[in-house]
Amino acid sequence: MDNLTTGFIVLPEAPAIPGLVFRRFHGEEDFRAIAAVMTASNTADGTGEWITTEEMTNRYAHPVNWDPHEDTLLVEAGGVLVCYATTEWRQEDSGDYLHFIHLHLAPEWRNRGIDVAVQSHLERRARIVASAGPNGARHLFACFAWESRPERADMLLARGYAPVRHFFDMQRPLDGDLPTAPLPAGLELRPALPEQYRAIWEANVESFRDHWGNVEPGEEDYLAWAAMPDHDPRLWLVAWDGDQVAGASINIIQKNEDGKRDTEGWVDDLYVRRPWRKRGLGRALLTGSLHLFKAQGMTHAGLGVDTENLSGALRLYESVGFRVVRRATAYRKPIE
Repeated sequence: MDNLTTGFIVLPEAPAIPGLVFRRFHGEEDFRAIAAVMTASNTADGTGEWITTEEMTNRYAHPVNWDPHEDTLLVEAGGVLVCYATTEWRQEDSGDYLHFIHLHLAPEWRNRGIDVAVQSHLERRARIVASAGPNGARHLFACFAWESRPERADMLLARGYAPVRHFFDMQRPLDGDLPTAPLPAGLELRPALPEQYRAIWEANVESFRDHWGNVEPGEEDYLAWAAMPDHDPRLWLVAWDGDQVAGASINIIQKNEDGKRDTEGWVDDLYVRRPWRKRGLGRALLTGSLHLFKAQGMTHAGLGVDTENLSGALRLYESVGFRVVRRATAYRKPIE
């Protein structure tokens, strides 16, 4: 039941917790609380990813295949935000429509039935969106769970989801001597200029078209990417062959809400376009990123990887000293 006047929603699965309310997104005044609960949830999951008000402002400025008011659910306890969740859809290269459900729950409120109520509500919302899609299309729910959050994995399995893919977060210390690798002949690294951002982004998009679960992004995705608060082109390593982007390492160093820098440099995207693969460019960009992070005062470097990546990324990362620190699983379930 939805009170359209106040934005509060009554969920049939809601646990009997005094002061617990479910509501819609109100506007930019919610961003600081959303960022705080997402950061708390990420910290409990072990990812350490900081979310800021500035980042939330950017996300809501560029919605793609989701309605900020219809597809967002906030949960408060005693007037304090304890859960933030959204659903969005994307069409995979396979033709399937994936309806993602993202759920961020403060650690002290886990295992109390809130996640079940929120999951059920967003599944109902996703079914409505799927029913308006093209006839004959295949629609699936898609969720993600870290191994540090077994209660979410158990809940998804109990609801009929199946694990379909596994992912690692990997980390490497930056003390001591770091590996090096030469840039392939004919290529050069140049500072990224604003007029080159779109070419760098389009090269990234092209490079990931042969990866599992790829979704072709659109213009709004580019605008959101270009405006990401964590983006610092001074940290990017972009390899050029003449006027062509051969590959790049898009690196970031997170800042928290107060502007404090993290001590881990993150390789957000590492890619090599097909014509330049199998020549050592990926290794050169990766090792170059390690040296760049160390020069920035970072103590560790981190990255994420699909364990079944066909390009051999996992072997490359292990060969330069990265080790697994976190595991996660992607789950899916047909929408019937």
